[in-house]
Amino acid sequence: MDPLRLRAGRGVVVELRVLGAVEVVAGGRRLDVGHARQRDVLAVLLLDAGRAVPVDRLIDRVWGERAPRQPRNALYAYVSRLRGLLAPLDGVAIERDRGGYVLVADPLTVDVHRFEDLLRRARATTDDQAALALYDEALALWRGEPFSELDAPWVDAVRGELERKREAAELDRDDLRLRTGAHAEVLARPERGGTAAWGS
Repeated sequence: MDPLRLRAGRGVVVELRVLGAVEVVAGGRRLDVGHARQRDVLAVLLLDAGRAVPVDRLIDRVWGERAPRQPRNALYAYVSRLRGLLAPLDGVAIERDRGGYVLVADPLTVDVHRFEDLLRRARATTDDQAALALYDEALALWRGEPFSELDAPWVDAVRGELERKREAAELDRDDLRLRTGAHAEVLARPERGGTAAWGS
């Protein structure tokens, strides 16, 4: 089974996504993960899946300099709602840990971590065809702008870093295609723009 997918209660398949809109998809159905600030909290935890994120860091990443009067209370409310959302899903949870919160899940169930793992594997292999397949799989995970709909300063910085990784992966894949004689595929790839397909 693809590590990006995780079996949930009653056999439902769950997918955790940030390479596009921040989403939790269960059984092919997109769950309501709340408004922008609550999705910010989920995005921070997804990016650090498996690692505890201190409360102060969560507050800083979600609000920056625009924190509400009682940010901890707001954060606790968002985490509580997210916990309720994830509670029916087997293998995915938010737990309190060392003065913060941790998203408990295999990091490879989160598309961004799957993307980076596939890139590492593609760059480590000496088999060109296997590398091409890994690059294709990695780039196919992209559904649009990372963390789309979110605008926190921290998110903007992470988004830029991920875009650079995607562009480098596309260039590496093009180099491999040229080396293996697949010139037509390189020429056919549309330039990234407002109407270009993601993961092409």
